[in-house]
Amino acid sequence: MVQTTPQRRLVERRTFAVILVALACLSLTIHGTAAQQEPAIPRVRSENPLLSAALVQGAQRSTTFRRLIEAIDATDGLVYVLEGRCGQGVRACLHMSLELSGENRLLRILVNPRRAPGCELIGSIGHELQHALEALSNPNVRTSFGLSSFFHQIGPEGSPRRFETPEAIHVGLAVGKEAC
Repeated sequence: MVQTTPQRRLVERRTFAVILVALACLSLTIHGTAAQQEPAIPRVRSENPLLSAALVQGAQRSTTFRRLIEAIDATDGLVYVLEGRCGQGVRACLHMSLELSGENRLLRILVNPRRAPGCELIGSIGHELQHALEALSNPNVRTSFGLSSFFHQIGPEGSPRRFETPEAIHVGLAVGKEAC
């Protein structure tokens, strides 16, 4: 049996206290670092390399485009930019479907890159991102029917199945000018 002296007990207590403080600091550092390093969920995304590059270039070249991305990032929406055809000869469109995935609202933007070459592609995507933001800004838009009804209310009809808003026209022109 080892006898402990008062001096030894004091050293052990101090050592124990130092170890506790070190563990507490380490715990705070690990948790703080993990929270800081967690990547934000990209809310505007594409799996198509050409469209992904256009999203990156738009955010780099256009303040308006970057603000759209930031505004969408602050919503519960996920916007997928996909290659596809819209009909009626347009370059890009917000597909009139909305799905729920947990607490997220999923929207799709279809783009025909052949009809929107170069900077026009970024401007077209910016235009449609504005439409997505318009819908996502209204928390009551939670179904495809609700999405269509929403645009019936805010956007004058261009044709039987086409809607337009002045904001999207303005944003598309601004993004095109800034990006080019």
